[in-house]
Parts: sequence; C-alpha cells; structure tokens
Amino acid sequence: MTHTPFVALALMSLAACDAVRPLPSPNEPERVLEVAVFEGGYGIEWHRKIAEQFNKEHEADNIRVELWGDPRTADIIKPRLLRGDPPDLILDERLPLWLLIAADKLLPFEEALEKNPAGANRPWATLFANGMLDTFRSQDQVYAVPAAAGVWACWYDARLFRTNGWEVPATWAEFLALCDAIKKEGISPVTLQGKYISFYGWNTYVSLVHRVGGLAAINRINALEPGAFSHPDAVRAAKLFQQLAGDYLQPGALAMTHTESQLQFVKNQAAMIFCGIWLENEMKETIAPGFELRAFKIPPVAGGKGNPKLLHAQGMEYLFVPADARYPEIAFEFARYLVSPANAADMAASIGVISPLEGATPRDSVSAALQSVLDIMQASPAIYNVRVRSLLPEWTAQTMNTAMAALLRGEITPEAFGKSMDDGLANALKKPDLVIPPHRPYDLAANGERE
Repeated sequence: MTHTPFVALALMSLAACDAVRPLPSPNEPERVLEVAVFEGGYGIEWHRKIAEQFNKEHEADNIRVELWGDPRTADIIKPRLLRGDPPDLILDERLPLWLLIAADKLLPFEEALEKNPAGANRPWATLFANGMLDTFRSQDQVYAVPAAAGVWACWYDARLFRTNGWEVPATWAEFLALCDAIKKEGISPVTLQGKYISFYGWNTYVSLVHRVGGLAAINRINALEPGAFSHPDAVRAAKLFQQLAGDYLQPGALAMTHTESQLQFVKNQAAMIFCGIWLENEMKETIAPGFELRAFKIPPVAGGKGNPKLLHAQGMEYLFVPADARYPEIAFEFARYLVSPANAADMAASIGVISPLEGATPRDSVSAALQSVLDIMQASPAIYNVRVRSLLPEWTAQTMNTAMAALLRGEITPEAFGKSMDDGLANALKKPDLVIPPHRPYDLAANGERE
C-alpha cells in the first residue's frame, strides 16, 4: 500500500496535541516495550498486572513492558504517529484505524496469528470466534485484533421483571407490549445514551436493520451500495426505531451521556437499556444490592428476513502495532499473551471482559449478568456487524450523527432519514483517492437466511 494525497492530508489533520515518550536510560541493556491502553470502562489495572506477569516470564530475555493509559490516549498518540515515534503496541480503536491502514502506518498480524498463544497448542488465528477478526481485515491481512468480545443487547433487572410478572420478550410485538406494561407502572420502559447517538443509537438501529432485512440488508450497507439506507427494509427499521423512541424512550434520554442514562437504568428509573457488555463493570459502584442485571438479544420482527439466532456482535478493545514501532516482534508477542486462553479467565473475573476467543471464558469466572451474555453467544451460530461507521469517520460525525438524532426526535421521517444517510454516503465516497477495502459479503444460505 502507498500513501495517497487524501490519506496524507487526513493524517496531517490528526495532529492536535503532543506528548513526550518516556525513554529508558541509554545504558539500559533491556528492550523496553511501550504499550498504550485507552483507560475507559475497563480501566488499565488488569492490563498492568498482565504486563508485570509478562515481565517476570521474560526477565532473562532482557524484555520489559512499560504500560500506560489515559482517557485521552488517542489525542496523545496522534501526533506521535505522524512523527514516526509511536508506542510499540496500542489498544484504542478510537483512532482512525482505516486511515492508518491505508497509509501503511500499521503492521499486519499474519505471522503472529500463525503462532500458538499461551495456554493453547494451536495457532492464535484458529482460536478466535467466527467473525471476530473481520473488522479490520484488508486484502486478507488482519491489522488489528480484539482484546474483548462486544455484544449489543437489551439489559434489564430480572428482579424488577419478576416482581411485576414481566417476561423477556420473544418477538418485537411482545417487546412493545412489555413496554406498554412497564409504562402503566409509571416507569420509563427504555433509556438510551442519546448524547453519543452515533454509537449507541447506531448499534440499536443496525440490530433492527438485520431483524427486518436480514444479512442482505447488512451486505448492502457494508458494500456501500447507493440507496442502501433508502431500501424498504432499512426504512422499516428506521420507522420501528423512531416509534420506539417516540412512545417509550425515557424523557430527556436524548440529551444524556452514556453514564447518565446507565445510572437512570440501574436506579430503576428506566426498565431497559440498549448497551454493550461493559455496562456492569462501568456501573459496578452504583448498582444497588439485589439488582439482577441480565441481557437478551434484540427480538425478531414480524415478517422480518433476519435469522433471529444471529447476533449483532464484533470484537472490541482493538490492539494494533504501528509500522514505526521499535520492537514489533515483541509487541506481537505481548498482544498474543494478553489475548490468550491462559489469561482469559482472569480477565473475565477481574474486569468483566468476555474473551474474543471461542469458549475461552469459563462460565464460573463471570457474574450472572455476563453469564446471560455467554448464553446469548452460545445460542448464536454466527455474528454480524457493519463497517461503515469505522470506515468513514467523517460520514459518521457529519451525516449519521445528525440524521440519527433527528430521526429519534421525530424531526424527520424514516424516508428522509434514509435519503440523508444515502446522500451523505455518496458525498463521502466522492473524496479523491479514498481507500475502500474490498467488501466480504455474509453468506445468506450458510447463515440460515434467504434474499
């Protein structure tokens, strides 16, 4: 891959701030691997513990990991990537990874994936659950690997449901009936992290797109087809989402941050919330005793084409190695150590993360809340996700974020939402020298669906 004018300009725009790399003493004989980790809902203490464990095991090799984290890791790292002075290994998918891949700023994981990780007797690549390595795959090369599994689900308090005689819905019609029953009790049926609608609203919408239109609808969006969002299936999904927001969303939710809406949920001010599986770990200090956090999949829609067994999921917490890393071989080795069967159980028990490796998270290592997620995953033969959000960050910020907010506020029709999304996508694709990796469509027949 070679640098293009668009990519070069885009990368130059990343420079917003600076940071000084902590360097070892010139007399230090050991090789010091710098690892930067986004300090979000999972924190970085577990990662530091694994780094110390790795250091003890590699003391004789004169290798030492220095791991740091910050909520603003991406801003700190951007100028260093431009200078050719980045950390050796980074965990922060908030950076524009596709721009970096297109500009030859990241190294592929292929050789690392062919080696056995700690606690396994077969190649690392063969251990990942189906679909977990696809998000940042380009020209059959994997440029970032997930350190966690991500699942999009609807969360509820099983105790609250049991007290009121409410059942987990098996269909979308049952879900809406449940919302009516909750509303009669004076509780908001659903809350949503509205201030960051381009992530939380988007993932809920994508789940509905699949339930209505199946993988064919997901393929149209992933292929960036003209009219993908104006297709009748995508418009129906938008209509369902708009109706849900208008009839059942907690008042004020569209102005809330993710932690504000999550707090409303764990205080039973709202009975359900659409969220990822970091919810429990992020809210562990505020979940009241007796609150029985559980999750269920977005239920199927009447007349929908999607296989209801399929799960909207993907890898999360992505690790990548910059092309200018000082010690790329050690970086790959530590990444393989971090995301390994040997450390999966401790990761789950310590920070509530489900491993992206198939079956690597023991059921007894996680809470009852995450056991409900494991049940969802084990009942799902395959996963699906949509790439356009990470592929075109400008479209996400300038088009999707605005259109999604307007849809949920009832300011535009579902048809107008689809047209706005399609028009914005068409404009985004006109950029000169834009690099779009080949699309790998989901096989409908292999996943129990038909066109």
